[in-house]
Amino acid sequence: MRIGIFGRGRLGSALIEAARQAPDLELAWAVGQGEAPPAPVEVALAASTPEALPAHLDWALANDTDLVIGTTGWTIPNLETRVQDRIGLLVAPNFSLAVALMGRLARVLGRYADLDPDLDPYVLEHHHARKADAPGGTARALAGAVLAGCPRKRGWTLGTAEPHQLSVAVVRAGAEPGRHTVGLDGPLETLTLTHTARSRQVFAAGALRAARWIRGRKGCFTFDDLAADLLDPLFRTGV
Repeated sequence: MRIGIFGRGRLGSALIEAARQAPDLELAWAVGQGEAPPAPVEVALAASTPEALPAHLDWALANDTDLVIGTTGWTIPNLETRVQDRIGLLVAPNFSLAVALMGRLARVLGRYADLDPDLDPYVLEHHHARKADAPGGTARALAGAVLAGCPRKRGWTLGTAEPHQLSVAVVRAGAEPGRHTVGLDGPLETLTLTHTARSRQVFAAGALRAARWIRGRKGCFTFDDLAADLLDPLFRTGV
């Protein structure tokens, strides 16, 4: 399968390295900001800036190319209307399958917290100093999972939280690729669930998995749709 990569930054560079090592993939091109793709491909991966994403989407639609979006901090209000069944589009704030598993466990943690008002759930994320959006897409998704399981928390907030709010904390320092914690704090016990990315290669591997999965599908999907194929049978069977 021929793929192309928009972006040559941290994630883009990791994608380039991973794609070159994948025997079933052919990396046709990897272009930087403002550069035009030189040839058609079957799937393109967007790992550049939020500002560049609308142009990447326009190109994918014009060239009937499936698209995987790993960029965060963007908004395209009419995305599903534009895509419809013209191409396959997969959007992911995080390409780690383990983080997708963590999202499922975060919902269970939220349900457990809802059993006892003294148990206070929270979300903490740490990324490198140059990451622009805060909280990032993964932290927002994890917060949403906790809220889905804990109805007494009706929203999240940064900083001091009211009793009905989920506290979300953000650290932007150093060179951390990504660390996320979902926790419970109570008067008698605490529980924490933490995912730490040791290398951006874990995101690159997941993005290439997404590229293989989206090929031939039509419409808008998330990485959670992919994860559902792999993880949900485990929850149903108890394996």
